[in-house]
Amino acid sequence: MGSGDDLRLLRAYEPVARFTEGEYFFPVSVEHYVRHASLWRNDPGSSPLQVAGPGDLCLDTLAAAGGAEQGLGFSLSGIGTGEKHAHIPLRDRPPHLKRSSRLASVGLTARLVDTLNRFSLLFRGSVPGGSAARSFLLQRDHLDTPRPTYYGRVLRDDPWIVCQYWFFYSFNNWRSAFGGVNEHEGDWEQVTVFVDANGFTDGRLPAPSWVVFSAHDEVGDDLRRRWDDPDLTVDGGRHPVVFVGAGSHSGAYLPGDYLITVRPPRLRGLVDALRWSARLLAPWSAEDQRIVGIPYVDYARGDGRAVGPGQPEQWNPVLIDDETPWVRDYRGLWGRDTRDRLGGERGPAGPRYGRDGTVRQAWADPVGWAGLAKVVPDTAAEQRLVELRTQKDRDLLARLDTEIAELRQDLTVAAAGLPASSPEVRALAPQEEKLLDLRMERTRLADELHRAANAVPLPPQHPHTHLLHRRLPLEQTAGFLGRARSWWSVLSTPLILLAIGAVVSPRSFSGLSFSGQETALGLLLVLLLVEGFVRGKLLAVMLRLLLACVAVLALAFLWLDGLYVLTFTFFASALLVLLVNVREATRR
Repeated sequence: MGSGDDLRLLRAYEPVARFTEGEYFFPVSVEHYVRHASLWRNDPGSSPLQVAGPGDLCLDTLAAAGGAEQGLGFSLSGIGTGEKHAHIPLRDRPPHLKRSSRLASVGLTARLVDTLNRFSLLFRGSVPGGSAARSFLLQRDHLDTPRPTYYGRVLRDDPWIVCQYWFFYSFNNWRSAFGGVNEHEGDWEQVTVFVDANGFTDGRLPAPSWVVFSAHDEVGDDLRRRWDDPDLTVDGGRHPVVFVGAGSHSGAYLPGDYLITVRPPRLRGLVDALRWSARLLAPWSAEDQRIVGIPYVDYARGDGRAVGPGQPEQWNPVLIDDETPWVRDYRGLWGRDTRDRLGGERGPAGPRYGRDGTVRQAWADPVGWAGLAKVVPDTAAEQRLVELRTQKDRDLLARLDTEIAELRQDLTVAAAGLPASSPEVRALAPQEEKLLDLRMERTRLADELHRAANAVPLPPQHPHTHLLHRRLPLEQTAGFLGRARSWWSVLSTPLILLAIGAVVSPRSFSGLSFSGQETALGLLLVLLLVEGFVRGKLLAVMLRLLLACVAVLALAFLWLDGLYVLTFTFFASALLVLLVNVREATRR
């Protein structure tokens, strides 16, 4: 098939993108972006070096400008590296988005992690203030936003036909505009549609089987949704609707506000330790085990601009593949390289590569990336594969019978006429173990064949059966409790940190007397009780505090009268062992 067929397929399954009102940035042409961007070399330990200025580059010369390493260690930037401030004129600013309280939706442990992340921006590489405004002005004046662009690729990986739609945004203003966890120049996102290659009959285009949207906290099977999934909105029978996160540009299947937590790789050990402590100490541990990390709300409401089939604005498609020069030959970043140690503030690599220059799994093996390598697209193909597996099992069973018979004969021949205690017979133990293993494998295989022979067709599986985690929008808490939780999430973390500091600080430093520290400890207990009330876990918090007091008293008793406690422990243990032994003896 040629490029015309690929374009026809891409057009047939084009997604509809519904943005959130208040979004600043939309998919733009990389050709226009490169034309107005500069190219920078980023060597460790030295300041960025400009290799080419605005107007010096085009897509055809981009890879050559990156040198022999195909731009690895280079970055494109439409805003440069200066610290100049900029602002968006009031007439051009998007409507204000009413936010949800991201901190109100998570427990105390997750809020502490968020505090650490905010503090880390002081020493991490981060995008300087005004960067989003400069990118917005670049987009407005030069990047042709009236014609939203996607870069489409078609891959044939039997039995699947894969249609990938890649979208480039000149900036991700998630943190500064929408309270997200990071911010960076440049953003690549995608939608991938999987179609059964055997479904094309009589020139008709079948409905897709699966779809994947870009998501920041999903991997493998959790990435994809079946075409008949009730969470998936389909327009015109073949066009999936993606609800785009404000600023983050991730994709959601249902419109709404999503609570997501990020665990940066370099903080994963700390986050795991906090999860363990939450499980041990916190009454809301089941919640914190899952969401301890850096919390944020992803606004994917779909109440703003809409682009795609049947919408006022249509896509401008551009075909790409492994032979497209700028895709294949440029491995650098598409956005300013801030050298952020945690990675969240750095520009992304292109659709084919990761930041380290290796090919993305989503590009090299989209079927395996989405967990579809083990999935059969249709029932007829599945039945053929079941019959093939059954025949292979029968053949293997026949080979096992032959091997078992031969090994058994070898054993009897080797032991014939010899005493059972002779060294020669005892040396046959490994062969006996092998015979046992073969018989166990034969029994397992025979049972599997019996089940296959008597199997009944599986009932239709629910579209969510394959999911380990189903991503759903936040349920907003209304009324007084919702407002209280929102304000408490803002005030509680600094108040609790202050109380802890007052409790543990030396009196000479804090100026507190012993009674003052007792007061601080009492305030800390009150704050924890309020936390429990706001989270709906007041009784559980009180129980934890009671157990903590008992543990402290026990430790104090051990510290003061340790020898008495140790002696009592040994006496009690001796009595317990005696009772157990007597009980066992009387049962004989």
